[in-house]
Amino acid sequence: MSSEKKILDKPKYDAPAARIVVRLIEALCASEKPLGVTELVQRLGASANMVFRLLQTLEQERWITRVTDDPKFAMTLIPFHYTAQPVARMDVVRAAQAPLIELWQNVGECLYLGVLHDDKVLYLSHHEGTHNVHLGGRLGEHYWPHAAAAGKVLAAFADTDQRERIIKKGLVKLTSATHCDRKSFLADMEQVRRQGYALDFEEYMEGGLCYAAPVRDYTGKVVAAIGTTVLTIHYQRKDIVRVLGPQINEVAGRISTALGWPGKATGEK
Repeated sequence: MSSEKKILDKPKYDAPAARIVVRLIEALCASEKPLGVTELVQRLGASANMVFRLLQTLEQERWITRVTDDPKFAMTLIPFHYTAQPVARMDVVRAAQAPLIELWQNVGECLYLGVLHDDKVLYLSHHEGTHNVHLGGRLGEHYWPHAAAAGKVLAAFADTDQRERIIKKGLVKLTSATHCDRKSFLADMEQVRRQGYALDFEEYMEGGLCYAAPVRDYTGKVVAAIGTTVLTIHYQRKDIVRVLGPQINEVAGRISTALGWPGKATGEK
């Protein structure tokens, strides 16, 4: 039996009080005004006695403060002091390192992590495929965003001004399939936003197929993209979406979760 199976088979223990504490903190953080015991009891579905005792404990630890004599409570910045520390240590490269290596070991294909820099795609991490034919992507190199799947993801979820800068710098025709006019480029961006991932079917180079998905930070902002590039001699177009796409989406979701994004994984409805 695998270690993963053993973990899944272990009985699940629960700590209701801990869950109520988490929900209580979430409620206070989300509220624009201080909340009293009665309001928190209604929101949490817990007993007044439980809520009052938890509030007293949190107040003693200085996580919350009594704002009025009613009493009503609000969050202090003490929790932020602690929660900000892992955020400061967690950048996108560090968050992506282990999931990307794991995926690369599983699929053996070219994988990369990219961001927008000077309105082009900059690779912060790059793992070459294990096939004899290499695809030429390089760490630290810049690539045209309108033709690369990772660039399309970043451009699609960027602000309007940045997309306009990309257009102004030129939608260079790299192959016969490249979207090199404003109308087709913007239509492509709309499709990427709608489907939640980007494709490059020989738009950057002949014989190359790419798939990329967005990585989000704790605010939901797309801060990076991870993708794969394979050759047409190894994959058909439908297969990169069917076979590699779900794996790219899953890893993008894991990295986003590590960066604090609480949303659904890429591609989920």
